[in-house]
Amino acid sequence: MVERPAIRQLVRLPAVRQFAKFCIIGASSTVIDVGLLNLLVHPTLLFAGGLHWIPAQIISFAIAVANSFVWNSLWTFKGMGTGARHEQFIKFLLVNIGGLLLNVLVMKLVMFTVHPALFHQGNPSPRLLNAAKAVAIVIVSLWNFTANKRWTFSGKPTTDGGDAA
Repeated sequence: MVERPAIRQLVRLPAVRQFAKFCIIGASSTVIDVGLLNLLVHPTLLFAGGLHWIPAQIISFAIAVANSFVWNSLWTFKGMGTGARHEQFIKFLLVNIGGLLLNVLVMKLVMFTVHPALFHQGNPSPRLLNAAKAVAIVIVSLWNFTANKRWTFSGKPTTDGGDAA
């Protein structure tokens, strides 16, 4: 069993605190992503038709990325990185486009493992869709944190919050 002083020392590490903030924001973005994905794919009273899961994933992921950038730039990586905010957003967007491609690939691999066919008519069941999404979330979260920390928000903290030109 880990002693409490060791846990306190671990929690005091800036990288651990930063990753915890990233995970909190990631949780809110995940709720947006998964909720919107399910709303767009599976017909409900709020949305009469269902989209194919890939375009629905792109829409839900894009909205979640916007949420994530705003909160990560204001809290997790506040003042980190160099360049103007729009330059950071472009880097963040590129990292997340890579994350989206990885997300769809992982989801398709999970679905392919369950039903070995490359192409399907229609959408997977809600259970399979969400199981594939859960696996993708873990992998893509690690990718997004590492890439954003090392590239998007790399460098010494700025005094103006990264809004410099």
